Amino acid sequence: MSKVAITYWGNNTTVSIPRVNARPKTRTRMKSTRESAAPQLLVFAVIASIALMSCLTVNFRAFSELNVEIEQNRKLSVEVDQLTNQNLAIQDEIHSIKTDPKMIEAEARKLGMGRPNDKVFVPAN
Repeated sequence: MSKVAITYWGNNTTVSIPRVNARPKTRTRMKSTRESAAPQLLVFAVIASIALMSCLTVNFRAFSELNVEIEQNRKLSVEVDQLTNQNLAIQDEIHSIKTDPKMIEAEARKLGMGRPNDKVFVPAN
């Protein structure tokens, strides 16, 4: 008997308290570390794969754009080389028209000019 019961009812009284079992005890099985880690590992694997796919997508797009820009650069470089060669040819022609007497005379004849006592044929165009 407890000290409280003795104080309240005295020493001679016996108190019987019925035991109430709310539910029968069952064996609870502890989850193993493998079983509890499997869902966490699955979530991590899904997140990691999504991150990897997004990184690959971004890198593939950047790689594709880089290839397009490299091709454009190559085409523009070829065009620049062609225009540079054309420019040099025109500069040579200008230099020869300014300095070569035969070229000066040929250009003057194209414009309808000629030397005195020469017959000049002017094109219809």
